[in-house]
Amino acid sequence: RVESSLGSTMAQLAKSLQRVVLTTQPRCRLLGYTQAASKATAAGGGAGDGKDDSTSAAPTPRPQSWMSKLLVGQAFNAEGAQKQSHSSLLSAGDYVYEFSTHNFRAGHESDYLKAFGGYVKASEKSLPSVELVGSWTVGYGRTQDQAVHLWRYKQGYKDVDNALRARKEDGALRAADAAAAQLCGRRKSILVKSFSYWGEPKPREASHVYDLRSYVLKPGSMIEWGNAWAKGITYRREANQDVGGFFAQVGQLYVVYHIWAYPSMSARNETRTNTWAKPGWDATVAYTVPLIEKMQSKILTPTEFSQLQ
Repeated sequence: RVESSLGSTMAQLAKSLQRVVLTTQPRCRLLGYTQAASKATAAGGGAGDGKDDSTSAAPTPRPQSWMSKLLVGQAFNAEGAQKQSHSSLLSAGDYVYEFSTHNFRAGHESDYLKAFGGYVKASEKSLPSVELVGSWTVGYGRTQDQAVHLWRYKQGYKDVDNALRARKEDGALRAADAAAAQLCGRRKSILVKSFSYWGEPKPREASHVYDLRSYVLKPGSMIEWGNAWAKGITYRREANQDVGGFFAQVGQLYVVYHIWAYPSMSARNETRTNTWAKPGWDATVAYTVPLIEKMQSKILTPTEFSQLQ
């Protein structure tokens, strides 16, 4: 009876400690904001209260690492408080990307790709700082007769503005777009940014199959996702399979896209099996799965226009 009572007490204590940890974590993440805000307020209040202002200037803070941003949040900046966004926490670059999905008419893939090639040439002339990084057709997935294109806006939203204007004012670009559109039943475009810990997609030589995975996350969980994957990505690089990771800016929000490359479907299966054998990967999956509302996978094969072959 004594052993049973002791075991029950220990179990209750463990549950209590777990509740303390779970309820304390959000407060710890906000602690950096709270402490910095208090210091900023105190400094502002003492500027004109008649106290001695001859104190030495505070040392210039060192740049905050991306891991620090993910774990405790970006350091509070009283003058730039309006800039504390998910984008600034998760992406360090200025590039903006566009995922463009075209559902072309069944049986007209060759005609569509020919028309799309004309659009690529017109875009290169009209928008020289916008480049086509990836271009694929769907081999396996929810929707057949579909093409997926990944564009990079090297000047960020300045290029986005230029593209919006060119699609209205550039006659050659409009004509090329219309020619491709006539062969499509539906088209969709979203704007995304790349996760800073993943890096920008780099050209790949032939030949690969690509696994495009999309995740619809629960609202408010993007930071947790980034925190987990900043560690988890280290388990998924041994075969150079990581191409890019992105999160939505315009379109359906709280959506994440991961692109993986494999020499073949057999290699994909082997690589994924080997990843599960690595200690620590299961913890990444266990942490991120509860954040997901919906997920989808598409197997893609590159077109002749793709830098990712």
